[in-house]
Amino acid sequence: MSSMRQAIGQGLVQLLQSITNPSTNQPLYSYVKLGSLFDPSPYTGGLWAEVLYFQGKSGPAGSGGNLIGWRIEDNPTWIINTGADYEADSTAAMNSVLAAMDIVLPVLHSHYQIPAPGNPSQPIASVYSLLEGDSNDHGQPVKFPNGRVYFLWSAYVLTKQQYNVTLATF
Repeated sequence: MSSMRQAIGQGLVQLLQSITNPSTNQPLYSYVKLGSLFDPSPYTGGLWAEVLYFQGKSGPAGSGGNLIGWRIEDNPTWIINTGADYEADSTAAMNSVLAAMDIVLPVLHSHYQIPAPGNPSQPIASVYSLLEGDSNDHGQPVKFPNGRVYFLWSAYVLTKQQYNVTLATF
């Protein structure tokens, strides 16, 4: 098993894409992207989300047991940005984002397994924890490169994984 940061990012996208709004029985997000969304104007009819790598720390977590090498503890933190068109109707945008908070935060508190990219019925094997991160979530209106103002809510997600590495000599 090795580091799975790319798979974790893709799995978070899959997780967000699978969330349904219980009030409408429709997908919560009209679009979810790994990386920044610089022009969300095609998705102004609903909520959209970005999954961004924020920071991480990894280091030895002990020996690899019966394997030759070291066990590595890796704790990457991700930002999930949820956006809504603020210019079209700021009240509707706030209501949509607040409803998303009420749906997404409980998912982050209860969903400790991240779906494997391409096989969402299986979790990513190295990941053993998914938590809301240490930083406070926050929101604010933001002017995007396309010139429009969107309300952006940012939530931080801490993932924890362990994997083994083989000792190498040079």
